[in-house]
Amino acid sequence: MNQPIVSVPLWISREPHSGTSRILKGCFRPANSVRIIRSDWELELASGFKFRPVSQIKTDPETPLEMDSNLRIGFIGAGNMAYGIAKGLLQSGDVPPTSVKVSAPSARNFVRFQELGVAVTHSNEEVIHSCNLVFVAVKPHLVAAVLGVITKYVTQKHIIVSVAAGVTLVTLEGLLPTGSVVLRLMPNLPCLVQQGALLFSRGTHAQPEDGALLRSLLQPCGLVEEGPEAWIDIHTGLSGSGVAFVYLFAEALAEGAVKMGMPSALAHSIAAQTVLGAGQLLRDSGKHPAQLRSEVCTPGGTTIFGLHAMEQGGVRAATMTAVEIATERARDLGRKPSHIATDNRK
Repeated sequence: MNQPIVSVPLWISREPHSGTSRILKGCFRPANSVRIIRSDWELELASGFKFRPVSQIKTDPETPLEMDSNLRIGFIGAGNMAYGIAKGLLQSGDVPPTSVKVSAPSARNFVRFQELGVAVTHSNEEVIHSCNLVFVAVKPHLVAAVLGVITKYVTQKHIIVSVAAGVTLVTLEGLLPTGSVVLRLMPNLPCLVQQGALLFSRGTHAQPEDGALLRSLLQPCGLVEEGPEAWIDIHTGLSGSGVAFVYLFAEALAEGAVKMGMPSALAHSIAAQTVLGAGQLLRDSGKHPAQLRSEVCTPGGTTIFGLHAMEQGGVRAATMTAVEIATERARDLGRKPSHIATDNRK
């Protein structure tokens, strides 16, 4: 009879002699290739890779990973994206505030991090020394300078996650020591309220378990997906910039109501709720937007007349063009400027 499959969050040592460890949630079937060497479920593969549970055995493969107490998370940069991600990480309760540190040259944004119980510093070196998973959350044109300073402290025990728009994995890996574990992440502004849409890609040396760890950490921030790097710039145009496109539409909705005589405050409040409700219904129903749109329309009714006016105004084409232009701009940012050196590898 087949042995039962056991699902358990594990530490996986990818390189048995280096001590490099990552969190992995895996399923295994006890067999000749795996032997139990201690009663607390420490396992060892025939290849020498060791596995050790970080918490009690779980039988539900959908259960989120539980974080190891040795995980330390750092942010280089203290802007909105860093704050939104940090807030989401802490909301889950799996990561305590004492395990997070943020650095920035200015103290302007420190207060809101300190209100979360997070340590702050002006030293990027301090973050890289004290943390093993580091988000590089600075403007794209600052990435080379920031990584140029910390690269000599980066080891294969670090996981570096860049949220800089347009900066490619090839560029990031060229600015860091050979073999560095790098991932590229594109979040969006609604991460601030844990309703973000986040897409990430793994670099050359980032393993599936590194992606699994990042996904588990980011789940409280909203929708988290992994995809090829070519999708990251598209996601920037669709969702990173797309948030602003939605705000413009909401503003126009409200201004239309104001034109027709509704007080401005009420019009903007209703417009916001309309966008929120429509988005939630679209997400939760699983229906195509065209189907939901048709369900609102009645023959000869107000909605079909309004939609006709929008089509005449080119709303559909303008929106598609906006996503295209924003995507191309993200790609432009990723084309390495001639003054950026990528020979910092050791």
